[in-house]
Amino acid sequence: MKQPSHLLRASLVSCLAIVLCSLMFGQAGPAQTVIPSDREELLKGMGMSMASYAEENGYPGPQHVLDLKDELGLTYDQLMKTEALVKLIRISAVVKGEEIVQAEEELDKLFAEGAVSEKALREKLEEVGKLRADLRFVHLRGHLRMNQILTAEQMKRYSELRGHESKPQD
Repeated sequence: MKQPSHLLRASLVSCLAIVLCSLMFGQAGPAQTVIPSDREELLKGMGMSMASYAEENGYPGPQHVLDLKDELGLTYDQLMKTEALVKLIRISAVVKGEEIVQAEEELDKLFAEGAVSEKALREKLEEVGKLRADLRFVHLRGHLRMNQILTAEQMKRYSELRGHESKPQD
C-alpha cells in the first residue's frame, strides 16, 4: 500500500527534527579534550612505538619475544628472564606515565587559570619533555636487555618472524 506523499514528507521531517534535537541537546556541554591525548596509553604503560628504532634495527622487544616464545624456542631460563623484564618495563612505564599525565594536566591548568608565563611554560615543558624521555628510555632499555637474553640465532629468527630485514654483520 502506497502512502500519500504528504504523510511520507511529514515522517521525514519528524525524523530529521528528532535527529537535529538529539544532536543539539544530547550533550550537556562541549566535548572535553583528553589531557594529554595519549593519556590512556600512558596510564597502561604501553609502548606506543617508542622503541621502534630498536625494533627495526634488530633489538627484539620483550613483549614480542614472549608472544613468539614457541617459535623462538625460548628456554625456561630465557622465558623467566623475559617475563621479569616485561613486568619491570610495565611497572616502570606505568609510574612514569602517571607522572607525565600529572605534568600535562598541570600545564593545562596553567592555561585554564590564565596563570601561564613564558618562564612557567618553559619549565613545565622541560619537565614534560624529560619525563617523556625517561619513559622512552624505559622502553628502549628493555630492547637492549633483550639482546643479552636471546642467542644470535634467536635474534635472527625474531627479525624474520617480525618481518625485519637482517642487518649484515661486519
